[in-house]
Amino acid sequence: MTTSQNRQPKGISTGGQFAPGTHAEATLLLDPADRPVTLAPGDSDTFAELADGDVIETLNVSRSDDGSGYWVSPAKTVNIAGLITDSDPRLHGKALDAWLEHNSPVIEDFLAERYEAVVTTEEGWSEAGIECTAQLPDGPLTESQVVDGAWNGTKIVQLHNESDHGSFGSENLGRLIIERVEGATAIEDPYVARGAGLRLGSDVVARHVDERHGKRPVSDAVAVAIAKELNGIRNSRGIIAYPAVGRLATRGYVDKAAVDLELERALTANQQSFYPDRKLARRIESLRTWLRDGGDNA
Repeated sequence: MTTSQNRQPKGISTGGQFAPGTHAEATLLLDPADRPVTLAPGDSDTFAELADGDVIETLNVSRSDDGSGYWVSPAKTVNIAGLITDSDPRLHGKALDAWLEHNSPVIEDFLAERYEAVVTTEEGWSEAGIECTAQLPDGPLTESQVVDGAWNGTKIVQLHNESDHGSFGSENLGRLIIERVEGATAIEDPYVARGAGLRLGSDVVARHVDERHGKRPVSDAVAVAIAKELNGIRNSRGIIAYPAVGRLATRGYVDKAAVDLELERALTANQQSFYPDRKLARRIESLRTWLRDGGDNA
């Protein structure tokens, strides 16, 4: 992964791109920089004067209820829809709206993981709010520590650079999102399929698998039910988790490469056990078929 750190000297911006620490001696810090920040346990406050308005649009600081530390949370609004269209002009208008709606869980999780952030889309993907967070130890806190934690302790600068159309050698966020979506398989109607799948009992799932094994793929709902079961397989060593598979049940999509690896692991572990479970083997193969051919919801 290409990071955006220190691609130009601190204190210099080029076409909107910044290095961490850029404003450590510039307009972000008020004089004196060591002015204390005072928060009681459980309190939080917004420090607009410490946000530059470009890389960091808002800057919040909160203190834990037990006084064990502070959380510095810089945030900015990103036009994800615009970045997608810039990267693939075919995705615009209604086509873009449908694409974003269908792949929203994939995009949200990608942004949250890449930038270690909380993502909010109440205003839609044209104004997605992305809030990064860094934790600081408890004790006396100054404005300079808040600024340093925001710029150098979070991935807000990386987010800014990558959302600036991938200019000056940084990754292009629009292209990264498209690549992640292309590497995922999302359920066509996730709310209906997940709701139905999570209600299916093990016996019902087994019957569906037996009826369709080698004939046609299982439905999306059955695929969800299988994913839920596979993510908590119990053997002599305890419960084995397959998080990439489990994401189908929790979020309505899977990362194809990661799931392929997990299903191969699950199948191998079952085959090498003292008493291989034929029902489990069929579930795994059914989920593989679903991934390859899509769900048969008839």
